[in-house]
Amino acid sequence: MKNNVFKFAVTLGLISAITGLALAVVFQITKPIIAAQDAKALERGLSEVFPGNYEFIKLDKPIQSSDQSVTIDESFLVKDKASGKNIGMVVKVVVPGSQAPIEMLVGVKSDGTVSGVKILKMNETAGLGSNADNPKYYVNKKDKITFLGQFVNKNVIKDKLVPKEDIIAMTGATITSTAVSKGVKVAGEAIVSYLKEAGQ
Repeated sequence: MKNNVFKFAVTLGLISAITGLALAVVFQITKPIIAAQDAKALERGLSEVFPGNYEFIKLDKPIQSSDQSVTIDESFLVKDKASGKNIGMVVKVVVPGSQAPIEMLVGVKSDGTVSGVKILKMNETAGLGSNADNPKYYVNKKDKITFLGQFVNKNVIKDKLVPKEDIIAMTGATITSTAVSKGVKVAGEAIVSYLKEAGQ
């Protein structure tokens, strides 16, 4: 009996070790593939939130957020290729969502006008918070304006960007609506402050 238990324990240990080794190998193989996919998604996202003939220059250090709950991971100056002038910035922002952190890009012009918002990653409730980046979910059905679309041309300094005030919240997704709105507001203010201090 003891011998059988010992054999079983050894067998189980070997299976665990082999499985762990296999997972480690798979991770090493897929890690660069995932990184490449993330890089492509970021590149596409930059152009989506700041459309036009622009060059995106990554800062060595991201700009600082004034709110501890809003993290700015990466910052990109937006340079107009024709004039050579910096006209705004795009930042990668992480905010706490209702289920998990929401990772998004926020583009803001030098005058504080939002050029675009794009969600890169989120895990919000299906059919509710997940509608944040649904291109067919309209918060304004008459004018066909999406949840993220309503931020475009708002001003991060002049506008509150608060759901149920100057932002239309998604039905049944107040937490997600508030999280995204806060991320845009805080990121936008940080961008305007940075550009102002840099004299741009």
